[in-house]
Parts: sequence; C-alpha cells; structure tokens
Amino acid sequence: MGLWDVEDYGTIADRACWSMFAVTACEVSSRIFSKGGGLGMDDYITVFCVVVMLVTCILITIGTQYGLGRRMEAIDPPLIPRALKWNVIISSVLIWTFSLPKFAIIATLKRILNYGLKTTILFWGLALSSQACISATSVWWYKQCDPVEFGWNRTIPGGKCASTKVMSDLGYFTSAYSAFLDVFFAVYPIPFIMRLNMPLKNRILVSIALGLSILAFILTIYKLTIFGEIFVVLAENPTYPVPLLDILGLGEGCILVVCSSLPTLGPLFRLARGKVRTLSGSGNGSRTASQGRRSSATHRGLSSTSGRWDKLQGHQLDDEERTSSHAGKSIDDIPLVYHGADQIHKTLEFKVTTSAKGDRRAKPIDDRDT
Repeated sequence: MGLWDVEDYGTIADRACWSMFAVTACEVSSRIFSKGGGLGMDDYITVFCVVVMLVTCILITIGTQYGLGRRMEAIDPPLIPRALKWNVIISSVLIWTFSLPKFAIIATLKRILNYGLKTTILFWGLALSSQACISATSVWWYKQCDPVEFGWNRTIPGGKCASTKVMSDLGYFTSAYSAFLDVFFAVYPIPFIMRLNMPLKNRILVSIALGLSILAFILTIYKLTIFGEIFVVLAENPTYPVPLLDILGLGEGCILVVCSSLPTLGPLFRLARGKVRTLSGSGNGSRTASQGRRSSATHRGLSSTSGRWDKLQGHQLDDEERTSSHAGKSIDDIPLVYHGADQIHKTLEFKVTTSAKGDRRAKPIDDRDT
C-alpha cells in the first residue's frame, strides 16, 4: 500500500500517538521513581515535555473527531472549517514536542558530565536558537492568513493567506536544524563519557543510551524526504496528510525523552536484579549471604561516592581538556544516577552497632566481597 493510499490517517494517528505517549510516560515515571525524590532541573524539564505531549495527543484526538486524516470529500462539509481550525492549533503545539526535549538532554548531560561555562553556552545557544525557529514557525501557523480565521474559513470576504512556500521553507529549515541537533547531542558527549573513570561496560551503556537519540535524526530525515509530497497533497486536501506529520513529530520527541531518561534508571535495574537474585536463591543461608555481599558492596560504593561527589560540587572542569573526576566502582558514581541509589540503600538489611566512642554507624550484615 502506498503512502497516500491510506483512507484515514486520523485513526492511525490516534493509536500511534497515544501508544508512544504511554511508553514515554512510563519511562519518565520510572525515572522519577529511580531518583527517589532527588529531582533536578533535568527531571522537571522532562516532566514538562511529557505534559506538552499529553496536550498534543488530546488535541490530535479532538482534531481527528472532526475529520483530520480524511480527504475533504469524505468529511461532512459543516465539519471542514472545524477540522482546519484544529489543524492550525495542533500544528502550532506539535512542533514543541520535538524541540523541548533537547533542553532535557542538555540538563541531563550537565548532571552526568558537570561541563563548564563554554560548553554550557554552546549547548544552550544551540537549543535556544532552535527553539526560536520553532516559536517563529508556531506563530506563523496563525499569522499566515489575514484575518486569522480565514485560514479555516475561506468564506470570509477580503481574507488572504501567504504563499504556502513560506511555511514549506520554515518546515524544511526547522526540521533540518532539529535533525542536526539530534545528531550533535547524540554523538558529542560520547568521548567525554568514555573518559569517565568507571567500568568500561557502564561507559558503553551510558553512551549507547544517549546515542540512541540518533533514531530521532533518522525519523526527521524521513520526514524531510516526504515533505515535498506532503505539501503537494496539502494544496488539494489540507485535512488529509496532517496526522502523518503529527505521528512523525511526536515520535521524534518521544525518542529524545526516552533516550535521555535511560541513563537514570540504573538504580531501578539494580534493585530489580537484586530481587530476582534473591528469589532465585537455593536456600535461606545462600540468600542471606548474597544479600550481605550486595549490602557490603552497595554500602561501600555509596560511602565512597558521596565523599568524592561532595568534593567535586562547585568545581567546574575545563571544556576542551576535560578528564572526569567521577572515579568509582559503578555507574552510581555519576551523580545523575546516584540520587536514586539511596532507595537501594534503604532496602538492604543493615544492623546498627555502637562503637566504643558511642557513635552509631550502619554496618552490613555480611562484609565479604562480592
């Protein structure tokens, strides 16, 4: 079946967009749970992105009820102006779903790499310039017609609209720039992550998790390749191809949010792995010993990590010759993930002993090395 042989893109858009939102919302919920209350700017930005996606999905569903996704001859004539009106509203909001997650990625990288002033200016400069283009495109969806209502009600006397080439050019530029930033933020941090003083496996996993955002670049490139066809179809059936663009735009944003959240789920994975190992133990004795060993390793890791990170706070590293000071035994040594490690610490069994000096300290049940 060809791209333009589909009878109703509205139904497809409803299912696809809500499915992508559900996966993204679950991922972000796991992220918040893993942090254990120690939320930072990256978490708040990510949650805001999810809220914008939720609003977008609701708008898409409303628009499809009026006929978006179907050809104009298949829509009741009284519903066509409403469908076109919701098209303008959806399009002006949708483009924010794949621009805002870039700020979440920048804040996430800040928590991982603690980069300095010059890198901060570079990252935020790129993201803000992209957001400026997005904002201009969002406004143009309304201002391209005078009066604005003429965009969905062509019976208004004296109304006129700008050439569709203006919107086409804006769409090409903003999408191409967004694709460039997707690749940049996926590839640029990898050399710095690989220089972290932590196990190679963990460095590779974090690099892959963030690098998967290059999938958003691939999706955007596909969108650019069909832009020309879409605008040709829009000239004849302005209600028909819109939901396809909605799917691609929301998909890009969901990929970015999911990829930026993956590195934060370390504590949740370790907690789940610990429970699986406990359930698979052959007896009470082996389970107790296993818990003791994990308690000892986690306790030592948390203590050493806390000390190292306390010393690092407020210390900005050079941008060009950076070598990370996050030395440690596990991915918990990345402060981004460390906040959630307290939840694991609380789930382990510790006995409290009182030293000769009267101070109280937590000691693992079993101090043997893993």
